[in-house]
Amino acid sequence: MDLQEPSNELARLRAEVEKLRLDLNRIDTLTRQLEGARDQLRRSSEGIERRDVIIREARKQIATLSRKLDEARHDVYETKKALHRARGTRWYALRDAVHAARGRPWRWLLVPFKMLRPRAGALPAEPEAPSPAWEPAAPHAARPPAARSPHSLRVAAIVGSALRAQLDPECSLFTFGPDDWQSVLEDSKPHLLLVEADVFANDGSWQEQLEKDPLGHELRSLISWCRERQVPTALWNTADPLEFDRWLAVATMFDNIFTVDADAVRRYAARGALGVANITALSPSVQPRTFGSESAGRVSRACFVLTETHTADARAWSDTRAVLTMVKDTTDVYSAPGVTIPNGTALEIRELAEPLQALYRRYAVAVSTPARGDAAGKIPQRVLEMLASGVAVAAFASPDVSLHLASVVETFAEAGAAAGVVHRLLDDERLRASLAAQGELFVLRSHTAMDRLATIGGAAGLRVDADAERRVAALVLADDPEEVGVALRALASQSRPADEIIVGTKARPSDVEAVVSPGVRTRIVKQNGDARPQRLRELARMASTPWLYVVASGAAADSLEQLVLRAPFADADVVVHARDDVAPAVVRRDLVAERGWPDDADTLRRWSIEGVRVYAARR
Repeated sequence: MDLQEPSNELARLRAEVEKLRLDLNRIDTLTRQLEGARDQLRRSSEGIERRDVIIREARKQIATLSRKLDEARHDVYETKKALHRARGTRWYALRDAVHAARGRPWRWLLVPFKMLRPRAGALPAEPEAPSPAWEPAAPHAARPPAARSPHSLRVAAIVGSALRAQLDPECSLFTFGPDDWQSVLEDSKPHLLLVEADVFANDGSWQEQLEKDPLGHELRSLISWCRERQVPTALWNTADPLEFDRWLAVATMFDNIFTVDADAVRRYAARGALGVANITALSPSVQPRTFGSESAGRVSRACFVLTETHTADARAWSDTRAVLTMVKDTTDVYSAPGVTIPNGTALEIRELAEPLQALYRRYAVAVSTPARGDAAGKIPQRVLEMLASGVAVAAFASPDVSLHLASVVETFAEAGAAAGVVHRLLDDERLRASLAAQGELFVLRSHTAMDRLATIGGAAGLRVDADAERRVAALVLADDPEEVGVALRALASQSRPADEIIVGTKARPSDVEAVVSPGVRTRIVKQNGDARPQRLRELARMASTPWLYVVASGAAADSLEQLVLRAPFADADVVVHARDDVAPAVVRRDLVAERGWPDDADTLRRWSIEGVRVYAARR
């Protein structure tokens, strides 16, 4: 009897088991490599220590011999000086004349003459000063230290749960309470101290210290400890402008002050106690790993989430209720947990029973209305979260939205126009997709937690490169100068330029250099082989960036930007527009340097089964 073919589910499970087995093998290999590297490092350290001991002993012996040599030279000088003085006396001249007259009587006649004219030679030269002890030359850097990546920062933090969730994946974040802060900081050796204006920071453990007047002893001791060790301190007031006065006493203790409201900078600067502080506007951020655009499907409706900031202010609630009344036929309204809905509300409101980011990923459009705490100089964080989730946004044209987000959201000036804007977005799929893509890129370009860390570190005196995890080298394969010129012009037209370009060609480098644009960091490599994967692997090993851009002819002008901006947050080895695309693609340098890059989609799918993580970014 013929056996039945295994089901698709069984095949999928077998593929998963195979993938896990390969992952375990890779972990075992990496573990062995790590242990070998540790042993090699230990042996090298021991060899360096032994060499240092030998050098120290040799230096001691050299110093001792140099001292004895200087003493001997001084004794020789004193002896020669005494001999010179003795030879200059008349007694020594008489002795010399008598010795000369022996056996020659006629020389006795010269004795009186020699007694009258004694000889005096020149004084011996005084020895040079003792040579100083040998000291090694002062070390100096061959080049200025490179800017560090935000991932390398060690941040001691007193922050709320929302900000901690944003910053924790981007750096080494250390939180602590008033009882154990010193031991944590001594172990972690932080680069900076960051405190958020949130009385419930670090699970509320600092509430008593932050609300005291004057401020708590432990908070003052913490800041004094940092200043003694030259650790920069920073306060980020994410509650401005509402709680400006409340946090002024705390702000006076810090070297750097950041506020989410740009208009509050002048108010801080006007306070005499803050005259020496570095005061900077720093808008809210979003964590793309949490609020990402990847979705299983979006329903063709709009959504709105009601929070306490909408109901706490009478004017904001009036505008919100008017807008929701106009869009009730196309919009599903949810309330955040714990929000009290004002009496007399005729709207159908459901309590939100899922994470906010999951809700945004299910809908095609999100609606935003004014809320308590909005200000003209402040970008509303709720809208940034919507944009990062890949949803098209229809927003009330309040000053904050109109000034900062008008290019990436669809606005309406009054409640009566809200329904028309929402209908237009739901009916026009092309407009909705374009607006959603622009909004997501707006966040990824400069409003991520990684960007905020770089800004805080830079203002505190640390050299931090916000794009360190987004640096990319473009790999170009072209066989003649004309093809090279076409590829380089295509790269030059990209909305985001590559950090470096590596060209593999069969032509002579001198012929290709004529088509290279001046000022562009380009490397020309002469290659003779025909195998494209191996040629790309050779070029990848020359790159200095964490990511590589595999060029494709006819790629869109924003292709590189679309892919590389998502790369640090995708938790993937390969970022492409579609899973079957092999180019254009942004790939981890280590992967291409080890395996090359395939020519066909079948190989890429096989790599995916073997454990290579592929992320498909929407166009």
